[in-house]
Amino acid sequence: MKRILVLVFIFFSSSSCWSYENLEAELKSGTTMSLTQFQGEGKKLLLWLPSERGFGQGYISVALNLSLLEYNVWAVHLHESYIIPTGRNSLNGVEINDLLELIDQAQQQGFEDVYLVSSSRGVLLSLKTAYQYQKLNQKSELLKGLLIFSPYLLTGNTEMGQDAVYDEIASFSNLPVYMLQPQYGTKFARSREIAGQLQQGGSPVFMQVLRGAQAGFYMRPDEDLTEQDLKMREQLPRILDNAINLLKQSRPSKFIDLYQPVKAVGEEKRSFIKEPALHPFKGNKSAPSLLLKNLKNNTLDIKELKDSVVLVNFWATWCGPCVEEIPSLSRLVDHMQGKPFKVVAVNIGESPEKIQKFVKSIPVNFEILLDTDGNAVRDWKVYAYPSNYLLDKNGQIQFAYRGALQWDAENIINTIDSLLE
Repeated sequence: MKRILVLVFIFFSSSSCWSYENLEAELKSGTTMSLTQFQGEGKKLLLWLPSERGFGQGYISVALNLSLLEYNVWAVHLHESYIIPTGRNSLNGVEINDLLELIDQAQQQGFEDVYLVSSSRGVLLSLKTAYQYQKLNQKSELLKGLLIFSPYLLTGNTEMGQDAVYDEIASFSNLPVYMLQPQYGTKFARSREIAGQLQQGGSPVFMQVLRGAQAGFYMRPDEDLTEQDLKMREQLPRILDNAINLLKQSRPSKFIDLYQPVKAVGEEKRSFIKEPALHPFKGNKSAPSLLLKNLKNNTLDIKELKDSVVLVNFWATWCGPCVEEIPSLSRLVDHMQGKPFKVVAVNIGESPEKIQKFVKSIPVNFEILLDTDGNAVRDWKVYAYPSNYLLDKNGQIQFAYRGALQWDAENIINTIDSLLE
């Protein structure tokens, strides 16, 4: 690897010396790749790719502790390298050949085992990179497996209430995979479904749920983390060490060269700007069943709300947009007082104690139900939070919206009023 710029950071403690360096490498394509290297003493390399949101600062302590466990870590700063802003589709333009060259350079530097580490939409990039490397180097055993956090494997836009479509690469991986799923994240309820997609290609898939942790806890700054997040981040190097030891004992299935990547038409031009209006629902309008306990441990059946217009809101306390819209939901309830209108907020996977503590700081005036096992999320085909369904008096879904809204906006109230007539 050609080093263009070297910055060395050293941290001393009573028992150890930690260091890492920022490097720039010129690749054959002309790309100047920026990466941060955490030097371990072993022959194992973790090639860490960012999510679509890039790297935060929290991962540095994780990587430093991994280097003390003799792992080498290369954190590849793709957004800086390609001069692209972070965002949902930001990794679409990354050249796989550039990543393949980094793997080749790792082998030239004497590394014997390479593991790809990634999260969210970065997992698709890791899967495609691994597949292409295997295709070009079918006798190589350099790539040993993937370590993935909260993988996002969908393709295109999923309409509310519709089944999602998984990217084909998710069904062509044959390398061992260790999946880490924080409990408080949008992918948690679909962990088994995601694992099933990966297993279709022959991948041995291991899954560990990180109880009490928020998605992205290993990236976020300390001030954004809970006490449990901080504890989990301290434990993460050992968790990854154990995961790698398990992957090392797992053999990949036979590699089959069948994957043909196809770029979706208009992918680059898609707009993600959301208008503040409810959208007519395009799926099956018959609402799925919803029979859940509330915070008082009483069971509520949505069928009991017949003759009322009902807004079903899927949310969680760790979801920033969810929290942001809650005051407007309460204002909406106040505005609709005396009318046959109800808000039912379905919390995903959190304990009653955690929610009770939350509503002391942000009071609500509507029903909160507990989807502790994620069944309602799956039944209602929810893939992101918040997700909202507006049902008419006959229990038919008429409108839907994915994302946060100002629920007491005039046009929203007019839409609800139209169902009350």
